[in-house]
Amino acid sequence: MKTFKLFLIAVIVLSVQVLYSYPRFSAYTGDKCSDCHVNPQGGGMRNQYGQNFAKQNLQMDFLKKLVTKKTDFSTQLNKNISIGGDVRVVHVGNENTSGPSTNTFLTMQGDFYANANVNDYISVYVAPGLQIPNVPAKYEVYGMVGSLPANLYFRAGRMTPAYGMKVVEHRAYQRQSLLGTPYAANDGVEIGLSPGFLNLSAGLFNGLNTNFFDNDPKRMFVSSADFSFVPVEDKFNVNFGASFYNNPYNFLDPNSGSQTDAIKQAFGGFAKFGLFKRVALLGEVDFLENTQLSSMTRGIFGYGELNVIIINGVELRTQYEIMRPDRDTENNRTIRTSVGAALFPLTGFETEAMVRFVSDDQQPNTTEFQWNFHFYF
Repeated sequence: MKTFKLFLIAVIVLSVQVLYSYPRFSAYTGDKCSDCHVNPQGGGMRNQYGQNFAKQNLQMDFLKKLVTKKTDFSTQLNKNISIGGDVRVVHVGNENTSGPSTNTFLTMQGDFYANANVNDYISVYVAPGLQIPNVPAKYEVYGMVGSLPANLYFRAGRMTPAYGMKVVEHRAYQRQSLLGTPYAANDGVEIGLSPGFLNLSAGLFNGLNTNFFDNDPKRMFVSSADFSFVPVEDKFNVNFGASFYNNPYNFLDPNSGSQTDAIKQAFGGFAKFGLFKRVALLGEVDFLENTQLSSMTRGIFGYGELNVIIINGVELRTQYEIMRPDRDTENNRTIRTSVGAALFPLTGFETEAMVRFVSDDQQPNTTEFQWNFHFYF
């Protein structure tokens, strides 16, 4: 294990990357997430602009000169239908003083995307997810009406509710506790618009913890809004926003055995700052309230990350996360600090190594090691 730690640290120092499908990339450039993605909320399949930007800006410069073979690749099958995909494999290890350590590989994502533009206004998006053993697939499939004035759109189907930042870290504390992980999709409808530097969206969904056919008549409401400021000088940009969801649901009283009303609500704010297209600072704070049997549990979650591009394809990263599932009681705080770097050698491939230090009020401190391999098109 000591040899592995030294090797991993060396990789972190020497390896680097730019991850263009993540909120920090939006912070670097000042662009909207929807500028590079088919999804109006960002994430998932990349559109033609996103593909072209990756080819022109993300590959490490010295490798462009070494690669002599033609590497052009088109995701467009024809003028109306395009495809895409993401495959992520991660190696996870940790040192646990109170129990067995972890040393394993995990295929954590296998998504294939297809988008069909039926006409100038109607599109159909299908993204079946990898069925990991004992873990339900997190697929998305919806139809959308778009290309309207003020970038107004309406979509219906199974989609990821727009709440907070779509950080790629599916183990981020706020994602695990607020809307499920990795970005649990939900059946419903959503409407949004994006005039200029303003983004607004609101959706009505089945709600959390529901099966395929939702027997709970209550519905979850999710809304989000953010605003960007990008000066003409293009030396810095700022984006800030807020999100909210209200999820009433039926709760089975363990004492009486009867159904009773319960409600789960979350609200929070987020911000992204970019400097000289090389420094990205992101942060999010969320508050969670869950009321059952007239008793409320209040949680708080914080997330922050700092990313610095050294040269094209070279990025150093840090993350800080904190959660208190019940902020009204003591000794339930967990803090995770991560440091690492990433490499973006060729378009279509990236890799990232992180060392993570976890401090828990109720568990012994642990050190985690995470190495990601991401293939995409």
